[in-house]
Order: sequence, then structure tokens, then C-alpha cells
Amino acid sequence: WGGTRKAITTFQGKEAMNAAVGEGVWETAGVASDRTQHLLWRMQNADYKICKPENVVIAIGINNLGGGETPEDTAEGILAVVDEARMQFPDAHIILLGLFPAGKEKQAALRVKCDKVHDILSAYGFKGVRYVNPTRWYVDENGTIKDGLYGSDYIHLTSDGYKVAADKIAELMQ
Repeated sequence: WGGTRKAITTFQGKEAMNAAVGEGVWETAGVASDRTQHLLWRMQNADYKICKPENVVIAIGINNLGGGETPEDTAEGILAVVDEARMQFPDAHIILLGLFPAGKEKQAALRVKCDKVHDILSAYGFKGVRYVNPTRWYVDENGTIKDGLYGSDYIHLTSDGYKVAADKIAELMQ
């Protein structure tokens, strides 16, 4: 996404998020190539507790699947991040974005794994967390990724793909 932290080296979504919610009013805890365990470790060991955000949006897990973890293990990691966020930010509105779709076609192996994670998360009895599956934001009626929203790997968003997500996130935060 981008942001202002020193560890951030990529900024693909920064312009879109600034346009959607405002410049200087958001930050990212994510780092390129993050897995759930990396984010969880930072949440538990860094100074995030000093933050008092109004909204916390969680989008993590695709690198776990891409790294060979099972959908079940990936979902377990996502839930651990959500639990930590609820403990650290008890007054925040927490939004869990399930995995963004990956793989161009609905039957792509990585997409099938993403869908399994969505099945697990959607069946979970969240309390104090709003779960949203963003797949419909990116696919056509056949389940194929819409043109122009992803790079050629069908994992990474383009500027237009980040704009879609940023606009939807802004709506969710209202």
C-alpha cells in the first residue's frame, strides 16, 4: 500500500488510499512479502499499542498460500492477527478483508485455495469484527479477474486495482 513508515519500500496503493480517505490519516503495518506470522510478530513486539486508530483494516494471507501453507493454516494465521488486533485496539472498528482473489480464472489453483480460506473465515463467528470477502470487487460474472486490475501474475494489484480496494475500504469505514 505504501505509508510513511521507514520499513515501507513500495508505494503502489498510497495514491489511491490518500485519494479515498485522505492524506496523512492512515498508515500500513504491512511489509512486502508479509505472511500472517510476520505481521503477528510485529503486532506483539512493536509499539502498535500506542496507536489509537478509529479503524483497523486487516488484509493478509496470500503470501502464506503462495508459500505453500494450507488454507486451514492460513486461516488460522489470519484469525490470530484478528485476535491480536481486537486485544490491542479494543475501541477500533475492525474490518477483516478476506483474501483478494488470485489467479486469473476461477479454477486457478491459488484461487481455489483463496476460496477455501473464505469458506473458513465466513463460517467463523466473529465478534466485534466485520468480515468482507473482496472477491466480487475484482471478478466478472464468470469469476475471471477483470482486465486492468491485476498485474500479469494475477496476485499483485495494479494502480487501478488499488483504487478499487481503497474506494471500497473508504465505504466500509463510514
